[in-house]
Amino acid sequence: MNRILLGREHQHEELREGITMSLYINLSLLAVLLVIPANQGQTRIQMIVFIIMTVLALLVAHQIAFRLSSRFMNEGVVHREVPRLLLAQALGAATAAGLAVVPILFFGREGIWLSESLLLAFVCAIGFIASRSGGATRLRATGYVGFLIVVVASLIIFKHYAGA
Repeated sequence: MNRILLGREHQHEELREGITMSLYINLSLLAVLLVIPANQGQTRIQMIVFIIMTVLALLVAHQIAFRLSSRFMNEGVVHREVPRLLLAQALGAATAAGLAVVPILFFGREGIWLSESLLLAFVCAIGFIASRSGGATRLRATGYVGFLIVVVASLIIFKHYAGA
């Protein structure tokens, strides 16, 4: 952040910030949804508000940290590109919020499993692409994704049978 980003470099930085935020919110929402007790009587609207407020709280916390660290790295000056990077982060957070909210909007409480699945699928897709771009074979990248799926699916199954 301590130098001016131009052209492709700038677009790369915006994309990285958007994907990072989307992954961060996806993983955070997945964790939150996994601990919501299944036997609670929240309405569809209460659940949507809960998810949106969680996303907003995480986004605001991250953006405050980002602004502070940017000022720290740039000797107290907010770089002119920071607002664009913050916008990219907000779009990444909105993507994650959409993945979590839309199934609940259509299916109510029963949509939580679909929300969890969509959040996991997004993380797995990015994980696979990142593994492959890092030089991993298809088998190794698939193994990484498979491991993520097994861990999260185990938690979902445990939650279901524990009645939580």
